[in-house]
Amino acid sequence: MKRNDGFVLKELAGVSYLLPCGQLIADHRRGISLNETGVLIWNLLRQEQTWEQLLSRYLEHLPDMEDYKEELEADLKQFLRHLASYRMLEWDNSEQSGSLPLFCTLKIGGLSLQLKGPSYAFSSAFDSFTQTESSSIDQTISIHSTLPPRQFNGQLLVRNDELMICEHDRHFLLLFPKNPQIREAHLAKDGSSADFYCLPPFTEDFRSELFHAIRLPFLYLAQLHGMVVLHSASILYRQKAWLFSGPSGTGKSTHTNLWNRLLDTPILNGDLNLLAFSDGKPIIHGLPWCGTSGLAALDSHPLGGIVLLKQAKEDACLELAGDKKQLMVMQRFISPSWTEKMLDRNLHAAAQLSSCVPVFQLQCTKEPSAVHAIKTQIDLFMNHEE
Repeated sequence: MKRNDGFVLKELAGVSYLLPCGQLIADHRRGISLNETGVLIWNLLRQEQTWEQLLSRYLEHLPDMEDYKEELEADLKQFLRHLASYRMLEWDNSEQSGSLPLFCTLKIGGLSLQLKGPSYAFSSAFDSFTQTESSSIDQTISIHSTLPPRQFNGQLLVRNDELMICEHDRHFLLLFPKNPQIREAHLAKDGSSADFYCLPPFTEDFRSELFHAIRLPFLYLAQLHGMVVLHSASILYRQKAWLFSGPSGTGKSTHTNLWNRLLDTPILNGDLNLLAFSDGKPIIHGLPWCGTSGLAALDSHPLGGIVLLKQAKEDACLELAGDKKQLMVMQRFISPSWTEKMLDRNLHAAAQLSSCVPVFQLQCTKEPSAVHAIKTQIDLFMNHEE
């Protein structure tokens, strides 16, 4: 933990105060008065330290109070919570999340995620991906029913009407302008944790918004583990997954529904697909996020190929040059490209995919003939492979 140095200790007519300055005044942060013990603790927090270190140093200043150790410890915790409630104190992520109840553990694409916080904050859409236990946790996502303990800014990386992302020394700051209940989130740069600061009441609408917001730290973690997520609907055909992707409104859901109706092919996911490599071969994993389709299979399948859709008056399957395949596939990723390093990871993944599976561009109508046009190409490819 570490104090927020945006607050300064001042003495007014013999009384000590912690007062905000700079940005904190613009944010309408309040000051508080401190007694002698409060001043001592504030000065001890000058250097970053753990709870155990602070407690030890605090007790060293009270050698005659050994018989009251439990009471002193409780008083110290209460005072620290008071500082945190005014954003005067920064808590380490592990210390914050450690006091939160465990809601569940998820298994997605081989990654284990812990969700911590009140059970009524989480969407039931996670239920199918829960597991009983895990020997190791890749990411802990904690939901705090408070304001964040400290105000961060950092370097602005991304800004639009729905999301702002800033880079701080140790984490990314995520802001959600259209979701006032989700005040902000702190995503550790190693992907190990994400802390969301939210304001009740936790309604069904809030759970839906938080469900989609949680996707961001998962996408970041997945990318660190060499996985990307393609905005696409997927079907299972001839024991392989085939992904159909295009800009919103192109008709990927219409097209996969036609496959399902005409050929009885199962739909794996109606909106997003997690792509990974196993022994150099691409596979897709199930995801809980599936748009409005409600279709989210749990299984993993080898990837057959990718079909990029483009609306047209007639159905035609076109060849793409190597650079076009890589670029167009990468443009369909929703994996983060907040920095150049992240962009390079996405380009590398797109190059891997376009070199080992077919990437078709289908200029298509919304008629059954579109299914037959691309099915012919897929069958020719698979027959040749066999």
